[in-house]
Amino acid sequence: MPLPILKKLISFKTENPPGDEYKVVNYVSRLFFQHKIKYRQYAKVRGRDNIIGEIGSGKPRLLIACHADTVPAGEGWKSDPFKAVVKGGRVYGRGVVDDKGPLAALLAAAIRLKNEKLKGTLVIGCFADEEMGSELGLKWLVESGKVKVDYAIMPDIGDNMKVIDIAEKGVLQLALISTGRAAHGAQPEKGVNAITNLIDVLDEIRKYSFRQKRHKLLSRSSLNIGQIEGGNAPNMVPGKAIAVLDIRYLPSQSDTGILSEIEKLISKVKSKNKTISIKIEVINQLEPTELKGKNKLIDTIQKVSRRELGFTPKCIGLDGATDAKALILKGVPAIGWSLGDHDQMHIPNESLNV
Repeated sequence: MPLPILKKLISFKTENPPGDEYKVVNYVSRLFFQHKIKYRQYAKVRGRDNIIGEIGSGKPRLLIACHADTVPAGEGWKSDPFKAVVKGGRVYGRGVVDDKGPLAALLAAAIRLKNEKLKGTLVIGCFADEEMGSELGLKWLVESGKVKVDYAIMPDIGDNMKVIDIAEKGVLQLALISTGRAAHGAQPEKGVNAITNLIDVLDEIRKYSFRQKRHKLLSRSSLNIGQIEGGNAPNMVPGKAIAVLDIRYLPSQSDTGILSEIEKLISKVKSKNKTISIKIEVINQLEPTELKGKNKLIDTIQKVSRRELGFTPKCIGLDGATDAKALILKGVPAIGWSLGDHDQMHIPNESLNV
């Protein structure tokens, strides 16, 4: 049953941006209606829909939540990324591991569990905007009180169910906006080149090592220059340029501390080039999170995995971020645990073992 569902999910183009998660949510709502699973739909912004189904009643309330959006397909595909291709025991398509394969498995499980007598409530979530911070998805739903649960599993980390994500780095995405002065490209000395000024600053940032303390589950903080744009024409001195940084940071660091370090780096470069004018804008910020101490959810997953799968998933930290953050920050024990190969996420020819 999961493969036909997965093929349908892959066919819905839900790259974020722009998202268009309503395409997946409308399909999920039809499945819920067909199988008599009660559900609710919410959208903070039109077209960016979320859906929550429920099976059983009472406590504990366990949320298993996937997301409907994917990263853009990008280049390098050998097949149509929005048409599932099964070859050599694997299925190929954008989002097949992140996160539509897990969603297909969750929906198939929900349909099968519909007529079982559960000791509590299974809450089935299909949410929007996970790839861009969940401001229109689970984060908004939790903050507005529309999601109330006791535990949560995010099937969104890969590693074939052999690891449990209990700690995640923080996310800080910054736009560096360089302002110069436009001029004729044949007379660059009459202008201030916003691009070259920005490059000088980025080069300094790229070489810098942020202050931090080692974490037992997480690797060192990272910085990626993910986007850059500027200029209107090759024969003009650009008056504006923008670069977007994606920083993943540790619990020993803070967003304000990182911002302060970057501001000092800009000042350092500016001391050598007075024409530099750069403003920093925070695009996205998510705190580092970690579950500590004994946890009934982790104990249960490990016990059931030993019995049913023949191995015990180990607890790890994650370089990336999942929707578990939104719940942990509200005091709800939430972990990542999922099917699929982790190295297939966000790459061309993304694939999953059937």
